[in-house]
Amino acid sequence: MTIRLDIYSVFFSGEKRLRRLFLSYFFILFAVFPVFATENQRFWVVFTDRCDREDLEIFNQSICEEYLEELHRQDFFEQSKSNWLNAVTVEVASKQQLEQLQSLSFIKEVKPVNRNWKLAGIYQEKDFRQSSYSVKQIQPDSLYDLKLDGSGVTVGVIDAGYYNATKNEYLKHIFNDERILGFKDYLSGPTTTSQTFFGSKRTSSDSHGTTVLRMIAGHEGNMRYGLADKSEFYLARTDHGDKESRSEEENWIMALEWMVDSLGIKLINSSLGYSNGFDLKDENYTPAQMDGETSMVTKAAEVATQEKGVLLIVSAGNEGDSSWEIISAPADARGVLSVGATTKSGVKASYSSIGPDFLEYIKPEVSCYSLFGTSFSAPVITGLAACLWQLKPEATAKEIRGAIIQSSWFYPYGNNYVGYGVPNAGRAIDILKGKPQEDKTEIVHATNSKNIEIEPLQEEGTLLIAYHKVSETVVIKQEFIYLNNDAWKVKKIKKSISTTLWTGKRHIEIFWK
Repeated sequence: MTIRLDIYSVFFSGEKRLRRLFLSYFFILFAVFPVFATENQRFWVVFTDRCDREDLEIFNQSICEEYLEELHRQDFFEQSKSNWLNAVTVEVASKQQLEQLQSLSFIKEVKPVNRNWKLAGIYQEKDFRQSSYSVKQIQPDSLYDLKLDGSGVTVGVIDAGYYNATKNEYLKHIFNDERILGFKDYLSGPTTTSQTFFGSKRTSSDSHGTTVLRMIAGHEGNMRYGLADKSEFYLARTDHGDKESRSEEENWIMALEWMVDSLGIKLINSSLGYSNGFDLKDENYTPAQMDGETSMVTKAAEVATQEKGVLLIVSAGNEGDSSWEIISAPADARGVLSVGATTKSGVKASYSSIGPDFLEYIKPEVSCYSLFGTSFSAPVITGLAACLWQLKPEATAKEIRGAIIQSSWFYPYGNNYVGYGVPNAGRAIDILKGKPQEDKTEIVHATNSKNIEIEPLQEEGTLLIAYHKVSETVVIKQEFIYLNNDAWKVKKIKKSISTTLWTGKRHIEIFWK
């Protein structure tokens, strides 16, 4: 038996020193068994209860020590813990050991730790000046008029690396004002300093978190590339980027619990997600399991949003033009605000993941422009949320989430391509202030007709976006329709029951009878 002591370093800028949290990890070295390929496999162990202790705040309880002691006697040692999920991870070296673990009476469930996290961005080393259109698309003038900039709001960011964030021209105001309050690196060892956290590049994806931060809070001169440029931040690195690692799912959950339970953060952005890729192919998640209930990160996200009062904003994913196609976890969690990506016209970007047709709720909830992936649309919405919380500090996470959703183009007629569409900052402000909102949706009942003509208003352009739906929410086709003889000619698509139209100014719903 060997014992390894891992040190997760936490840096708090205000105290000018490192505080290190020492977590003892025990690893058992076994012979290699063919069924487990060439290395041990890591599994989540979910316990049946918490030793029958009664406590109204069940998610604040720790794991039953008696159960941990029994695991130790069975030669299983916890690699990480989740108080929220009442679970630990352990390493297993053989099928026989897995069966031994599953036979223990106090264990409710044993499931593999997923190892294939994917950055929800199509990252490229390019100038991101055009990202200002993401902000422009949500019509932020009302925020500017009220001088809303995220002041007084603390934002947590869980991501991959933050390489060169300290040198980034768009972020220098944050570092100059010492508004990075702390950080935690779940990948490095005992030497995580500010210099290594921000200055060491280990993978090609190490600037992913830097760009996410810029989309939340970046500015240069008078140009704002993120809306919350006066917020304060805690950062966590949980993802290796280029290298698949079993620990990344665990890291994400630990980072979430750290930010919520230890720091009290209520607004968190995460542009990470996963779909499949576990070493044992029969243990891979399937699209059907993106059901809001199966994955451990989804379960943790549900605890954060439903039990802890957190607004967790996540990227929908970039699987829209792949065989996977749908959102990845934790975007499938009912309580999170998942964000898709659009083009400048407002149509769904081809890569943006869609919501599964089997969910009882709409995913993604909202979308906005991003040229480089949903990683960089989610933080735009996080910036908006920070400004709304500044406006109404006493608001709950559900109120902020609701205002964003209800302000969007197509509300209440959402779909699984872009959700309720692109939020409108001014409308979100009015909703949060309690001002009555008029539903301006134009309803067209196309009885015994397969063709409808829509005449443009004077201020509208030549392009119409159409989402043809086979049910209330499921899109079977999106298309552009151009003016033809001073009208948009909309044709019913086979099997469609309704069509959502966006003129750039108006939302129109056609119901085919």
